[in-house]
Amino acid sequence: MKNRKAFVCVMCLCLLMLSITSSLNAEDISVAPPKLQAGLFVKLLEFNKGLASGGDISIYVMGSPEFAAAMKTGIGKAVGKARISAVTEGNNLPTDKPEVIYVGSASMTDTVIKYTRANHIISITGQPGQVEKGVTLGVGVLAGKPRILLNLWSSKEEGIDWNPAILKISTIIK
Repeated sequence: MKNRKAFVCVMCLCLLMLSITSSLNAEDISVAPPKLQAGLFVKLLEFNKGLASGGDISIYVMGSPEFAAAMKTGIGKAVGKARISAVTEGNNLPTDKPEVIYVGSASMTDTVIKYTRANHIISITGQPGQVEKGVTLGVGVLAGKPRILLNLWSSKEEGIDWNPAILKISTIIK
C-alpha cells in the first residue's frame, strides 16, 4: 500500500513538472552562446537513432559563422557509434547532402525546412523561435539554464527516429 501511494505521488509530481515545462513558449527562451550550442548538439545528436548507429556525420551550417567555428571543434567527436566528420558552412543550401543542417538565419528557415523534409535530414538551430516555425531541434537558455526544444511534427516530417529518452529532457513543440 505504501509503495502504491509513493508511486502515485511521484507520478503526480512528474505530470505537474511536465505541464509546467510544456507551457513554455520558444519565445520565452533566449539564444545560447555558440560554444554551449555546439556542446549540446553533439550530445543531443546521440538521441537520433539513425545518426548514432554508425558512420560519418557531416554538419552544414547556414548563416552562423560563430556556430560553425564552435562546431568545428567537435570534428572527430563520437556521436554514439558515429563520428562528426565534417562541418561546412555557407549561406545557401548545400551542394552535397549532409546529415545535419543548422539554421542560423531566420530568413532561410522555410527553404531549409523544405530541403530537410525532402531529403530526410535533421534540422537544428540555436534560435528557439525557429523550432516553432518547423526546425526539428533547438537549444536556448532560460533563467541561465540550457533548454532543449523538440518539434515532434518536424521530426516526423524529416523521418527522425528518436530515442524516447529525449522526450524527458526536452520542451516539446507540437
